[in-house]
Amino acid sequence: MTGGKSPGHDGLSVEHLRNAGVHLPRVLAMLFNVCLSHAYLPHELMQTLVVPIVKNRTGDMADKANNRPISLATIIAKVLDSVLNSYFTKHIHLHDAQFGFRPGLSTETAIFSLKHTVKYYTDRRTPVYACFLDLSKAFDLVAYDVLWQKLAGTGVPSELVSLLRYWYLNQENRVKWAGGLSDASGLECGVRQGGLSSPLLFNLYVNALVEELSGARVGCYVDGVCCNNFSYADDMVLLAPSIGALRKLLAVCESFVASHGLVYNVKKSVYMVFKSGPKSPPVQPLYLNGESLNRVYKFKYLGHWVTDDLKDDVDMERERRALAVRANMLARRFSRCTDSVKITLFRAYCTSLYTGCLWVDYTQRAYDALRVQFNNAFRALLRLPRFCSASGMFADAHIDGFAALWRKKTASVISRLRGSRHSILSVIANRYDCPIMWKLVQRTKSLLTIVY
Repeated sequence: MTGGKSPGHDGLSVEHLRNAGVHLPRVLAMLFNVCLSHAYLPHELMQTLVVPIVKNRTGDMADKANNRPISLATIIAKVLDSVLNSYFTKHIHLHDAQFGFRPGLSTETAIFSLKHTVKYYTDRRTPVYACFLDLSKAFDLVAYDVLWQKLAGTGVPSELVSLLRYWYLNQENRVKWAGGLSDASGLECGVRQGGLSSPLLFNLYVNALVEELSGARVGCYVDGVCCNNFSYADDMVLLAPSIGALRKLLAVCESFVASHGLVYNVKKSVYMVFKSGPKSPPVQPLYLNGESLNRVYKFKYLGHWVTDDLKDDVDMERERRALAVRANMLARRFSRCTDSVKITLFRAYCTSLYTGCLWVDYTQRAYDALRVQFNNAFRALLRLPRFCSASGMFADAHIDGFAALWRKKTASVISRLRGSRHSILSVIANRYDCPIMWKLVQRTKSLLTIVY
């Protein structure tokens, strides 16, 4: 566990456990074994502090929608949750179309799978109909009785299920506001916010939907592998080569959420038609829960802008603007720091290039704008002359320039994709006619030549 986190109601933090001595693990093991054998937890371990964090300080501070609740559990409870999560991981097997909170997978792999599937069809003159679904407060609407049934069906030991059930049914939350605490309140549904096992439990809760969609035998397929749906936790996209197939997939989703107490946000759920030529095909209305869905021509999926022509200029502009904001913040707040501190901050905040390894179809103008912004950010932070050599200043600071950084991130993604045992990623990465993989390899060709 990383340090520097806010403690729970007991004031204990990770640092207390790290410096408690060599006997603490044995004491905790005895405590957890007793709790497991009796399916009981001390009252203090189940107490959680909820601290509201304002989203927009220029908005209405009293509006509950403008506040994000942050739950602070005790560090002992987090350790126990981590132990339970390790056992759950051994027994819970999720469908490969679920990319969220799983080792070896990320938002980039989900976006890559989406873009390749679409490209596979559009290169064969077939449009792809995509529907981006949004679940309203999905983590807070998990029904406990359904969750326990699903958890018991995975083969998880009954002692673990009983302990987790007792924990969820007896947990207490108190809101901390202006130095005071509210009365204690329990939860009737929803996984624990901030719980280490909560993402895995939610994935298990919706895994049946992913399996049902993949077994529907409609939608997009690549080399016999079903690619009609991709999920990252509660973010799901449906892919089909026809509007009729997409409607069948939506019907499956509507039936599932109705039986599991979940609700789709129709206003935030949209659909897009990926063009297979210069003209967009005519589209009939698409409905979700009886309401018409809006058609969009670009959509921000997992933080990455996806357009109907799969161009990357819009997403590169998104990254350029985000880089400008972060660079200005660093230059303003840390202007008096030493150069070594500024270089460390630049590495941490300005070299992420989120989903940059997936940019393959862009204009030279968009590339140059992002590269110049990257160079100017470093100049502004270190107060270097405007027209100084970019390669020289990065060499002096022992930092990779924009092109080198981009190639290294791309090479890392290629290595992970080709070494993955994931059924969808392995099929896509090993295709010789995958245009996205081919362009990624071409970008890193110069770097690979130097390495080998």
